[in-house]
Amino acid sequence: MKRLVAIIVILAVLGFGASRAYDWWNYQLTTPVSTTSQPVVFHVEVGSLPADVAGDLDRQHLLRNRTVFEWYVRVSGTGSQFQAGSFLLNRNMNMVQIANALERGGADQKVIRIPEGYPLKFQANFVEKDWPGMGAEYLKAAANPDWGKDYDFLSTRPTNADPPLEGYLFPDTYSVDPSAGVKGLIKEQLDQFGIVFSPDLRAQIAKPATGRPAESIENIVILASMVEREANKDSDRGNVCSVYYNRLASNTPLGVDATLLYYLGRLTPEPTYPELQLNVPFNTRKHTGLPPGPISNPGKAALLACIKPPKTAFLFYFTDRNGTTHFETNETDFNKDIQKYGVSGS
Repeated sequence: MKRLVAIIVILAVLGFGASRAYDWWNYQLTTPVSTTSQPVVFHVEVGSLPADVAGDLDRQHLLRNRTVFEWYVRVSGTGSQFQAGSFLLNRNMNMVQIANALERGGADQKVIRIPEGYPLKFQANFVEKDWPGMGAEYLKAAANPDWGKDYDFLSTRPTNADPPLEGYLFPDTYSVDPSAGVKGLIKEQLDQFGIVFSPDLRAQIAKPATGRPAESIENIVILASMVEREANKDSDRGNVCSVYYNRLASNTPLGVDATLLYYLGRLTPEPTYPELQLNVPFNTRKHTGLPPGPISNPGKAALLACIKPPKTAFLFYFTDRNGTTHFETNETDFNKDIQKYGVSGS
């Protein structure tokens, strides 16, 4: 009887151990390294072995467990089917999804990297860099006013907005089927804008909130586009936008030189004295209120900074020579700090 009990206990322990091992194995395979979207462009060279691919994936922090991945692709046979080429992976993909993506192939995909905070004409330069010969086509496709028919968030854009998609071409890393052309890229950018600036957020901005009045989608995008050109760090974005809201509330000119630079068609250098005298709507030193339209295509952090800004009394800011942004509530302290720390680029 004792022997039978011992055998049952041993089998139970082995069964428990096997169950725990299976749970651990399944967790490693199906749990990504990150819960947030972090796109990663990944390359598989011709002739790469599964072990080589696993090592590269591990070095780019895409695998939870390299050994489990190697065993999985060996047992499943997936590793022998890996395709050479460029792939757009993401750290929120689990190891099974990554293996499947590498098996399906991506050699014919165009990976386009577009950073935050650039106007459309400069986005086209990034398209040209990653997709030679398509920069001009991208500008031409983006100038088509018919895009507004397919996306409700474009309905608040002025009918004469030029270019019609400025501010809404969401910056990110995209993998595009060449057969879809640059229209496919623009569609993915607009789709991503709609995901980031979700219907829930669009409903929220229609009502006043802490730090801001009720706003339209267009106004939020304009504000965020200025934040992208002016704020160097994510931690500063909210305070920069609070300065804009405070100045708008007091009917004080925004004084954002980046808006004039947009009109002048460049990113740098700072406007000259004669340029600052130009009487144009994009000169926010001379005209109160917002500029006529967005001056760049903002990313998620800038949009959220203007949707949910902190409530402050700040009316001034500047970035010093070390890249630190200072915020002040009055012009006297603003001028004192400029004398003390200096201004970036001076």
